[in-house]
Amino acid sequence: MELKWNTFETIGDSEADIAAQFVTFIKAKKNLKFYKNQSAVYFISTNAGNFSSIAFWENALKHSPRFANPGIFPWTLANATSGYIARQFGITGPNYTIIEPCLNREQLISNYKTDKLKYQLKNAICVQWEIKVVKNLLSVLAKWTILQ
Repeated sequence: MELKWNTFETIGDSEADIAAQFVTFIKAKKNLKFYKNQSAVYFISTNAGNFSSIAFWENALKHSPRFANPGIFPWTLANATSGYIARQFGITGPNYTIIEPCLNREQLISNYKTDKLKYQLKNAICVQWEIKVVKNLLSVLAKWTILQ
């Protein structure tokens, strides 16, 4: 299986802002279609949720930390971007946030083939990105592809 990577680059005020820009960009690609529980999201990053976590705690300190308890949902912030992407495209199949320093192509393809058999997947969107701070804004250079 050959992976044909596309790129997306942007800046924004927050991870949520960048994710919204990414979804708008993908939605502009008219030939893409997702199939609810027969589509998947694979999101690969070493810093997924880092900046959302910082914003979460800054907000908690500003307003009151007594209600801030991510301990009951420890992966929520790390999975926020992949969950957002899935919701925006109506994807209800497998949704993974993979925290790794680099893309393991063989493992990604193996995961997709396994999920394809198990869930009768028709496709999956795979996104690899790293966010960094540039001049007080967040910047991302993302690679993305559709697995079929």
